[in-house]
Amino acid sequence: MYYNDSQMGIVSMVYSQSQVLQKEVYLFELLESKGRTSMMHLKAVCFIRPTIENKTLLESEFKDPKYGEYHIYFSNNVPERFVQDLANADELECVHQVQEFYADYFAVNKDLFTLNIKKSISAKQQDWVQVQDRIVDGLTGLILSIKRLPFIRYSSKSDLSERISKEISRRIQSDQALFDFSGRSSAAPPLLLIYDRRDDPVTPLLTQWTYQAMVHELLGINNNRVSMKGEGIPKDMEQIVL
Repeated sequence: MYYNDSQMGIVSMVYSQSQVLQKEVYLFELLESKGRTSMMHLKAVCFIRPTIENKTLLESEFKDPKYGEYHIYFSNNVPERFVQDLANADELECVHQVQEFYADYFAVNKDLFTLNIKKSISAKQQDWVQVQDRIVDGLTGLILSIKRLPFIRYSSKSDLSERISKEISRRIQSDQALFDFSGRSSAAPPLLLIYDRRDDPVTPLLTQWTYQAMVHELLGINNNRVSMKGEGIPKDMEQIVL
């Protein structure tokens, strides 16, 4: 199985290693790793984000394939031109399928997800456009996975909230067939609220009285894993899965 660091985190949030092994997946490799051994008798499953960087890595892989078959699953919507470029690069016809599997976010609980963005977005930071695109990608991926088209509301005092909201709406309008979920549910449409952190500065200062929240507050949780490394900690207890 090929993946990037972020995609492995997404999979590990919902599947344990033993569950993945039951699916007959025995080898995990980073798409960008070098010096891999050729194993043409095996099939490769690629679960990656549809980014320019990953497209370049796949095109390079197809020039010298290490596996007999490639089954590519993108975690979000893929532009048509993107797929065409990959088809042109697959001169040896090693790709057997390309699919979209909308899982572009980290499912913490049944009612909570995160995009694992390390810091709040600010127009003052140099990479704020990339962070904004990641937020939009994650939210559109969520909409496509739950197949519910929401009403979108945002804080009128926040330029960034407005930008994100309008970009989500633009993507929905540009591919209405993809986002057409009519007939799937008779329930009222959900409400997507996009707030600026400045609208609610108090919440991060509060301590939640739940086990999960206090562990995250005091020790830190990363992809449902708690690092316990320190003096006197046994090797098998250095990392605990919640």
